[in-house]
Amino acid sequence: MKKIKWNNSKLDYVMFNKKNSKSKGEAMWLISMYVIEMLSYMVVALPIYVLIRTIIIKRKKLPVNKLHELLLALFILYLVGLASQTIIPKWSLSVDGSTGKFYFDVYSINRLSSVNLIPLRTILNYFQVNEHVSGWSSVSLVNLLGNMFVFSPIGFFIPLLWSRMDSFKSILFIGFGVTCFIEGTQYFIGRSTDIDDIILNTIGVIIGYGVYLVWKILSVREKTVD
Repeated sequence: MKKIKWNNSKLDYVMFNKKNSKSKGEAMWLISMYVIEMLSYMVVALPIYVLIRTIIIKRKKLPVNKLHELLLALFILYLVGLASQTIIPKWSLSVDGSTGKFYFDVYSINRLSSVNLIPLRTILNYFQVNEHVSGWSSVSLVNLLGNMFVFSPIGFFIPLLWSRMDSFKSILFIGFGVTCFIEGTQYFIGRSTDIDDIILNTIGVIIGYGVYLVWKILSVREKTVD
């Protein structure tokens, strides 16, 4: 018998399967579904964002920097995609075949959700041998890297868009605050809450900031050479 726990908050994927050895394929399938769902929210949000942003610019008569506006749009759309996998509850919209009526359901209860308040417990479990999970190493790698890198754009875009936030202290505070807000919200919407997610997500934000610093140094050197 196989049980899959898929908390689409941040690739919290745990599979118990003693007979099936297709965990790598299933892990990649779950990642692809995760990305597709994010993109679907982003596509829907794009025209809404463009309309709202256009209204704000015209009403406040703001100067328009095309590159800044493009980066801002990408960042906002990324946040929408991130929210779709973290704090937006699961929902379904369909038609009742027997009555022909539309119905809309929001699910806030998940029997597979859990709470972990012990630091490093989940992370250390990823490095332990688990005979009940086929391909445990690949599943663990997906969880560790996914929980970090899905938050990396925050550390990259924020200092790029707002120079006053260009400091390690500011990025650390923002990253920690955002992840705490997400994990706290998930507790009330039927998703798993794990302090190790906060640790991994914050590390991911810092990694994103590191990428930004490397880009900043390289861009300065390029200008100096020119």
